[in-house]
Amino acid sequence: MQNVWTTLSNAYRQRIQIRLTLYFLLILIPLVGISLFSSISSMDILEKQTDERTETGLQSVLDNIDISLQDLENLLVLLSVDYSIKLTLHEANAILLTSDLYGLYSIMDRLTNVVAINGHIREVSILHSESGMLISTQYGARILQHENEAWYKAVTEANGKTVLYNPLPGEENIFGPETISFMRLMDLQNKEDGSNVLVLTVDRGLLQERIQSVQPSPGSSIYLYSADGGLVAGTDQNYLRDEWGGSSGGEKRAGQDMLVWRMQSESSGWSVVMIQPEQEVYQKSRQLSQITMLIIGISIMLALFISYGVYKWISSPLRELIYGMKQMRMGKLNIRLTRKRTDEFGALTDAFNQMIAEQQLLIRDVYEHQLQSSKTELKFLHSQINPHFLYNTLDSIYWTAKNYDVNEISEMVLNLSKFFRLSLSKGREIFTVAETVTHLEYYLRVQQFRFMDQFTVRFDIAEDTKELGVLKLLLQPIVENAILHGLEKRGAGGELVISSSLKGDNLCLSVKDNGMGISEERLDFIRSEIEKLNRQENLVTITEHSVKDLFGLRNVVGRMKLYYGIEAMLFMDSVWQEGTTITLQIPLQRLMEKPA
Repeated sequence: MQNVWTTLSNAYRQRIQIRLTLYFLLILIPLVGISLFSSISSMDILEKQTDERTETGLQSVLDNIDISLQDLENLLVLLSVDYSIKLTLHEANAILLTSDLYGLYSIMDRLTNVVAINGHIREVSILHSESGMLISTQYGARILQHENEAWYKAVTEANGKTVLYNPLPGEENIFGPETISFMRLMDLQNKEDGSNVLVLTVDRGLLQERIQSVQPSPGSSIYLYSADGGLVAGTDQNYLRDEWGGSSGGEKRAGQDMLVWRMQSESSGWSVVMIQPEQEVYQKSRQLSQITMLIIGISIMLALFISYGVYKWISSPLRELIYGMKQMRMGKLNIRLTRKRTDEFGALTDAFNQMIAEQQLLIRDVYEHQLQSSKTELKFLHSQINPHFLYNTLDSIYWTAKNYDVNEISEMVLNLSKFFRLSLSKGREIFTVAETVTHLEYYLRVQQFRFMDQFTVRFDIAEDTKELGVLKLLLQPIVENAILHGLEKRGAGGELVISSSLKGDNLCLSVKDNGMGISEERLDFIRSEIEKLNRQENLVTITEHSVKDLFGLRNVVGRMKLYYGIEAMLFMDSVWQEGTTITLQIPLQRLMEKPA
């Protein structure tokens, strides 16, 4: 027993996982258990009560609506088969005579009595189809062009069944605003009178009063829909169609913080829908929620008490580790942490100290060595020409051309001599933009002599960029490509534009020619290669010596990345037989870091 206790005690001291598990179990078990039990129980009770009350109210309203609809159906049948009404309509001519009008007005008096007896009916109307006369208890008699009316076509196509005329809000209603009408043919047995229509009109307001009787709160909405899903009456007009399905019986749906109850009549197909915010439904559960919050508060106090041990055993070493990481980030690699623990934090402290030591070794023996190698390689590229041999040879050629009065050769050699003298520049690696332009002028003058002035050169250098220092010979390979691959193939009339500007936090250097341009397929290949180079993060071996294609561009991008970091970019745009533009984008911050 003593050994078991010793083993458990050692595990508790040495394993943070065991301590954390015990702490969180003490906090979470009572908090989650009691809170969930209280919340679930109260919500279940409230939902059941709300559902029962709401479904009972909606069902009573729906039953009342069904009774009213059945009464209207019975009244339609009785009036449509009334012999005296049918006889009067049958005897009336297409062009109404005085006797015909008297008969129609007598029908109107009888229908007025029907309206008086049935208070839920607003008016009764009969359409004499042969004459187009519509007699109404509300509006008297009027002539209608009824043949093209949609409701008339629907009634005739219904073949004796009752049709609901339910215009949408804003539509014209010949039977009065805010009303719905129930229609049917007068007598199908007599085909001659089969097109006369009987209409019972009901005020929407009466139906709305009925459904509002079960509206639980002002924030809720209730709607009455016909069998075809059209809105008949409602507390608002937010839902003109029944969007909640067509199943019969009771149905409740939740969504967007709203509860939806739907009841549909099996006999008439009409439905009642009520929408209520969840917040209103669950107001009664606030008392239980307060009790739950009290329990949670007690649990939090208990958790704060226990968290003192967590802070003592975990937060303290974590703060020390964070401090060490901050020191390392600032470059203080001599920082070492003192190991005070025997658990995982002690092992983490040892790993941190070992990581710092390895980082120092890496920087000293690897990174500095690679950086020095790369700089040596770049300097080697610039030292391939013996300066004294080059100067003496060019000087001899210059004076020989002078002696023989060959001015073109002497000027060409002079510019070439100045170009190489400025290129070597006693080991300088950085030129100002102004010096770069001067250097390019010497080179371009030699090329113009070579190509017999078949292209012109224009410099567009922004004043605020002239004193910025850039890597020397950065633009020369691009200018050379523009001449050899663009302007040389064009012939006479070529133009080369070299420009500089500041865009945001970047210096942009651009070389543009109006030469032959690059085909779309070749341009896609070059852009893909440039994109690979732009994404390359290895500043030491960015150029692939085994790849011979695009050597000049690879050299330019490689030198940019090495000196200015991965933020430096090269972009190319070209249109076949129109020209090519190459733009170098160099961060100003990195330019400021490099000595001019």
